[in-house]
Amino acid sequence: MSAKNGKPKRPKGEKPKRPKGVKPKRVRSLYFPVSRHAVGRAVDEGVLMSRTALTMATMNHIIVGALMHTIDYDPVEIAAFVRNELRLLSLEQATMAEHMKRLMLEFPPQFTKSRSVADFQWLTQRRVTYSSLATELARLHDDTEFVAEAVDSSQKWAWSELSRAIEVRLQAVAGVDAAPDYSAERDQRMRALREVDLPALAARQSGTSTPPG
Repeated sequence: MSAKNGKPKRPKGEKPKRPKGVKPKRVRSLYFPVSRHAVGRAVDEGVLMSRTALTMATMNHIIVGALMHTIDYDPVEIAAFVRNELRLLSLEQATMAEHMKRLMLEFPPQFTKSRSVADFQWLTQRRVTYSSLATELARLHDDTEFVAEAVDSSQKWAWSELSRAIEVRLQAVAGVDAAPDYSAERDQRMRALREVDLPALAARQSGTSTPPG
């Protein structure tokens, strides 16, 4: 019994009972609306930028494989490279989303400071955007048509860079000045260069021999 009021002591750790007729207080959940339009637009722009980065990385992979490692062009291997790059890009965005989430936990909103609330809203918007972009890139990883288009685009860019490098090297070796009709005949010369064995040419330029195919 309590010495002060004669009431029995409540066991340690036991929660006090709520009086009858008294409703529990409702805990208001924090709600920070996110603009679907803004997220969708950001995801579309992110996919375009990721597509550019993907094309450049794949183009470089093709060129390095042809000139430095004498690897024949293999569309199946290039498609696997594209999918791996998409996986890495998706993981990168997912990591950024997790970073935004950690910042939200570290800096919760203080409703007495409008700037704090605005910052938390910005973090929420960014987290949703990064997460949505990661999901979209993961979907594209399994999109056969998208992967095929990325492979084809990268191959064309790689061929354009290789043909330009070969043409410059051939001009330097031949010591021929550009003729007035040079630009008009360029496409024909580029088509003729498609028959060039690029790995063999690179090997001859470096003074090495081409391994048997």
